[in-house]
Amino acid sequence: MALKNKILVAVDGSECCMETIKHITKRDPFQKKQLVLYHVFIDLPDFYWDIEMEPKSRGAVAYVRSWEADQKRKVEQFMEKARQTLIDAGFTKEAVTIKIKPSEKGIAGDIIEEAKDGYLAVILSRRCEKGLPDPFIGSNASKVIQGLHFVPVFIAGRRMPGKNILVALDRSEGAVRAVKFVGELMGGYDFGVMLLHVLRDGRGIKSILSQDKPFPEEEVQIAEQQMQDVFEEAKRRLFDYGFKPDQIKTKVISGVSSVSRAIVQEAEKGGYSPIVIGRRGLSKFQEFFMGSVSNQVIQLGIEQAVWMVT
Repeated sequence: MALKNKILVAVDGSECCMETIKHITKRDPFQKKQLVLYHVFIDLPDFYWDIEMEPKSRGAVAYVRSWEADQKRKVEQFMEKARQTLIDAGFTKEAVTIKIKPSEKGIAGDIIEEAKDGYLAVILSRRCEKGLPDPFIGSNASKVIQGLHFVPVFIAGRRMPGKNILVALDRSEGAVRAVKFVGELMGGYDFGVMLLHVLRDGRGIKSILSQDKPFPEEEVQIAEQQMQDVFEEAKRRLFDYGFKPDQIKTKVISGVSSVSRAIVQEAEKGGYSPIVIGRRGLSKFQEFFMGSVSNQVIQLGIEQAVWMVT
């Protein structure tokens, strides 16, 4: 089945959001898609209509309504600036549309609801307010990520994207879908792909609780050998979508305490962005205990874009 053609870009009017727009201009495959710049506007509560009838409150309400109108103008100006930035970068005028919607279910709820309308992916920005820790992506973004279990989510990084992609790979169905998604969207261009598998030190949860010794060397070799078949299948899929053999590398990292940290460190070392990862790995129970690897990669990978594929 061919990829859907629309990408939803959540726009909040922030400086970080404009950086995300600039990042989008660096992705040639996106120019073949329809971009919907989407903003959820929080209108004044209905009770302002009631207190507006009180003579003593009219001045205050008039001030608030003037502020609301000013905010709407700023949003419209930001959206037009974002759209023009994309057009100046080569997107056609027909390919970029603006959608400003009054909130009905809250910002996160409205974005999730809009994403049900046949989108290929949803692009989110990290927050960049002063005083917030670097990995902070905002409560609305977190809610959106949790709710968008039916569509891939792209979280922009702080660095401009390059030509190298890292795909975190295991033997799960989620990882297979991640490879397929990368192939369909990015195949036929000059992107390099690193297929990376990380083998945790020890025997998972049991090891953490009982302080078992790390994997014996022979078990590491067995696990690496099992991944070779996964790598070969992933490469065949990417070849089918237009990638060439010299564009694809594979790597296994073993003996680490944190899979997510190892993934992010490899991306930083190799200059890979985005990091592409399936939403779920092999063990849902392990994700519950440790926190999902994909969510941890999002929190740790602040420099790189992270694509979480459903």
